[in-house]
Amino acid sequence: MNTVDKIVNDIAQRLANAIVEGSNYKVLHEEAQEKLVEVQAQLEQAQEKLVEVQAQLEQAQAQLERINSVLDADDALKELFDEVAEKLEAEKLEKEK
Repeated sequence: MNTVDKIVNDIAQRLANAIVEGSNYKVLHEEAQEKLVEVQAQLEQAQEKLVEVQAQLEQAQAQLERINSVLDADDALKELFDEVAEKLEAEKLEKEK
């Protein structure tokens, strides 16, 4: 094999290797893009769920504030509430033993 043939052969091998390597990177990039799209969809779903949970929390807080305002408005009712709460807590502790 003469020198020119060796040079051409070396260039052809390097070109083929570069094409294979470029193709591998292209495939990896496309797979990463697909995974990114999946993760972004999951993130959007999680954000939607978070909004729902925050709305539920706000509703629960509003209900709790309403209950507290009623109890604060009537001392006798608050005392009765505290008494019942203590009884329930005692029963709960008894059951756990």
